[in-house]
Amino acid sequence: MDIKQLHYLCALAKTRHFGRAAQACHITQPTLSMRIKQLETELGVLLIHRGKQFEGFTPEGERVLAQARVLLSHYDNLKLEVAAMKGSLTGTVRLGLVPLSCMDLSPILARLHQRYTSLNFEINDMTADDILQGLENNSLDIGGGFFEPDVLAKLTSLALPEQGVVLAFAASWGKQIPNCPTVFDLAKLAVCLPKEGMYFRRYLDTIFAQQGITLQPVLSSNSVYRLMRAVHSGLGCALIPAGSVLFTELPGVETRPLVLPAMARTGALVMRNDDQASVLAKGFFEAARDYWHLSNQFHINH
Repeated sequence: MDIKQLHYLCALAKTRHFGRAAQACHITQPTLSMRIKQLETELGVLLIHRGKQFEGFTPEGERVLAQARVLLSHYDNLKLEVAAMKGSLTGTVRLGLVPLSCMDLSPILARLHQRYTSLNFEINDMTADDILQGLENNSLDIGGGFFEPDVLAKLTSLALPEQGVVLAFAASWGKQIPNCPTVFDLAKLAVCLPKEGMYFRRYLDTIFAQQGITLQPVLSSNSVYRLMRAVHSGLGCALIPAGSVLFTELPGVETRPLVLPAMARTGALVMRNDDQASVLAKGFFEAARDYWHLSNQFHINH
């Protein structure tokens, strides 16, 4: 067994395709298949269901995969620790963000890249549950989104204080929007909302249902960009967490506060709180903590 075989196994788990996994590992597909078969022979168990194409991992394969991810995490951390000893930080910080968490991480990315020019970043739009799974299996370094208090207690987190909800709308809608809009005012307006199933949408649906109102959005999307464009064009107004630079910095879009009960979940930046937290995650978190400590926005939980 060698470290490359574990890389190949994890690449296959990520791509769910032999050809794409081989491409990601910069080897040929026959080589990848051969090396994984060698690993199966050495371990004495089948790891993969094979047909004309990849059909998933066997139960034994899932267990080996979980351990492979842990071993690779330790291996990568070892290399990063050595680089850090030399005063360098290199690699890719993998972030998973809930689209509507409204965290603008650009200043932290810029600061880190200026300090460590070999550092890169990968941002993925994900649900909170997928983020937690990514942190658990070491496919993510940092997560950002809405999390339950008991979840935050198990992680290192930078918790964003409750900022409330605002109504975003095109300037041409100004005369239709009261200065202090209520849920009953919104029932009369065309609204653009996150898709059903997203936490923020469930939060809104619950509040409106308590008032006997069912939201019928003119547009539903899991893309913040599409919601932004719809609001900007005047298709409808949007309910969003307060503090979203995506909307407030968009020319021609205005926002007004909406008084609603606080969300049960807290907006936060999170990473693992154990010895498997990557050096990259710790470096990113330190920069984020310093930045937000200066702006006095976040509460730090260790």
